[in-house]
Amino acid sequence: MVEKERVSLCNDKEVKNGKYVLYWMQASQRAHFNPALEYAVLVANTMNKPLIVLFCIMPEYLTASFRHYQFMIEGLQETAQTIRGYGAAFIIKAGDPCEIIKELSESSSMIVFDFAYLDFMKAVRKKISAQTACRVVQVEGNVVVPVAAASSKEEYSAATLRPKVSAVISKYLNSEEEITELKNKISDPQIESLTEQQAKEYIKKFRTNNRYFDESRFIGGYSHARQKLDDFIKYKLHNYADMKNDPTSEVQSDLSPYLHFGQISPVYIANQITKVLSESAQEYLEELIVRRELAHNFVMYNDDYAQYNSVPAWAKKTLAEHLSDPREHCYSQKQLEDAQTHDEYWNSAQNELLLTGKMHNYMRMYWGKKIIEWSETPQKAFETMVYLNDRYEMDGRDPSGYAGICWCFGKHDRPWSPRSIFGNVRYMNDKGLERKFKIQKYVQRIKDLKKGS
Repeated sequence: MVEKERVSLCNDKEVKNGKYVLYWMQASQRAHFNPALEYAVLVANTMNKPLIVLFCIMPEYLTASFRHYQFMIEGLQETAQTIRGYGAAFIIKAGDPCEIIKELSESSSMIVFDFAYLDFMKAVRKKISAQTACRVVQVEGNVVVPVAAASSKEEYSAATLRPKVSAVISKYLNSEEEITELKNKISDPQIESLTEQQAKEYIKKFRTNNRYFDESRFIGGYSHARQKLDDFIKYKLHNYADMKNDPTSEVQSDLSPYLHFGQISPVYIANQITKVLSESAQEYLEELIVRRELAHNFVMYNDDYAQYNSVPAWAKKTLAEHLSDPREHCYSQKQLEDAQTHDEYWNSAQNELLLTGKMHNYMRMYWGKKIIEWSETPQKAFETMVYLNDRYEMDGRDPSGYAGICWCFGKHDRPWSPRSIFGNVRYMNDKGLERKFKIQKYVQRIKDLKKGS
């Protein structure tokens, strides 16, 4: 059962008596626990029409690298097999989704989208909805609580969002089910499609000379995400509350790449975690639901989420007041990208990102704070963080990434005691790392990782 709050109308067109129902899969790249797919199946079964699931590979999608495409294709191989097992067609096409869907919509009864938060994909959905002759709906399935159901405005902090989410969460938790089998099954879609191998060949053009883009250390797909989750619950969760911030402990779930590509449902994750009655389980749910969905609230209601203008007024004011403060170190974007600073802790964090496509969450905060300290202006620091995050993080170009960057500048935070350069924006330094953690252990681990790469 798909809750009505997850479903929204994208145009005022009528449902047509076409040949099939079309689901354009983009944000929710999975066959299991996918409300958009479930909704499309229900529509197809009600109309007794076959279902076609379409995935469009967009060339040079924003700053995505070969590493991102590889991970995505690995996941799509598993998704395609499962969806075809339901009796639907799963087709992959390369190119502009607006043109591809325009052609397929001529024979569509109705089109279903999964929900988009970022401006680029919202614009694509708006264009498709305007140019097609049939009804288009979108279904929000990559958050536990639909953003608008939790709040109708941009929230100030986790403290203001938390009670709103808590008041309605029971309605959306424990509600997802496996996909219903289709009545009208397709044995031959009769639509030209790339095979998964052809898709892999297609994305080889995105391979660059940059050694960090050659491959991902993560393997894409729902089954791999499930295994990560199972291992996390079995071996790491009991230490999560006490050790989640320690970059030497390695107790993180490593699910963020899978959540970003929609290869696993946050509702499924939450349901599995809630089976564990512990402080650590509650701490993880806080991160998965409140903190992650605060980020979605941010990009949903703030059009400037990827721009310095999204920084709170109080933070911009205090940072501007300290623009002329002397900076002991000032690095170019290229020096930062290549991890060439005086700070071995920061360099280790950047090298972790370059080598694996993922940085420990606590080091990610330190990483961002130091970029502010070492940049000529806060605006330049913001742009550098967005560039490095989106280009190298496996979960780049994501609401959580943009909210995390903005947090470094005071978003979802409060004013602190004034300091040079930062003013009243929260400050972090290497002494804090040394005081809290055996940080040299982290440095050595990254060195070993780099030697073995």
